[in-house]
Amino acid sequence: MLRATSRRATLVARCFSTAQQATAAASITQQQDPSHIILSHAIDHVKTKGWSVDSLGSGARDAGYPSVAHGMFPRGPIELVEYFMDDLQHKVQDKLAAETIDLPVTDRLKRGIRFRLELLAPYISVWPQAMALGALPQNAPTTVKKLAEMVDDIWVYAGDRSTDVSWYTKRAVLTGVYTATELFMLTDQSPNHEDTWRFLDRRIEEAIALGDIPNNAHDVAGMLSIGIQSLLSTAAALAGPLTTQVVQQVGQHVPNPLTAFPSTAFPFQTPSSSTPVAPTAAPVDTPASTSETPTSAPLDTTPPKPSQL
Repeated sequence: MLRATSRRATLVARCFSTAQQATAAASITQQQDPSHIILSHAIDHVKTKGWSVDSLGSGARDAGYPSVAHGMFPRGPIELVEYFMDDLQHKVQDKLAAETIDLPVTDRLKRGIRFRLELLAPYISVWPQAMALGALPQNAPTTVKKLAEMVDDIWVYAGDRSTDVSWYTKRAVLTGVYTATELFMLTDQSPNHEDTWRFLDRRIEEAIALGDIPNNAHDVAGMLSIGIQSLLSTAAALAGPLTTQVVQQVGQHVPNPLTAFPSTAFPFQTPSSSTPVAPTAAPVDTPASTSETPTSAPLDTTPPKPSQL
């Protein structure tokens, strides 16, 4: 129980608030920032209008502004995608921080990823378009960073306090599990995504049981790069109109995660952004209701700096 309390305290501190404080802060933000109001209303339209200027315009009208107020977002619909990802992660943080059951590490990892994907599920039909936007060269670094922060939050919830190279390897492996599961979910037609949850359980159990963890920074960077490229490229292929542009560019612009850290942070050398990495990708299961699903494996993110907890 003491360990569970410590994990909750850590996540609450990382959120900078309790759920009630977050709600109050969000209310203040909405009163002060018209763009926040428009984005929150625009989310209601993405299921029918996609991650588009039309959704931004409809959100503006719902908020009492003229539809041309979408001009407040110079980067376009990607700002709506990033707002949505941040909102999901705040909800995951609050959910995990409120957990009172002390579970094994594997179960906590499963719960963390499942919470995130359950929040994403209502939007899964239009999510490939969002990921295609996130995969564009100018947007990929932010997309990757948000994925990395999500994985880090889940490991903190699971009780990880490592400060050595295993900090990186644990996050590399879990990022691979998450991206593979989200990729599986994109084409899962089973009731209530039951096949996705079984897939997630298998991937977590295998990752823990087999100890499938790379031994050096080059392998970590390679695992991360392959997984993110696979997820973003597949999402782009499912998105339609953006396919050609994204698929041609995504493999060249996903950033190397480890270069964000000074080489003295841990007792090993991080690869430079020009260092080639080419590990072999692991196969990914195919949903029972589909004939073929592209393979996926871990990726190339920009994780937050490990805390000395």
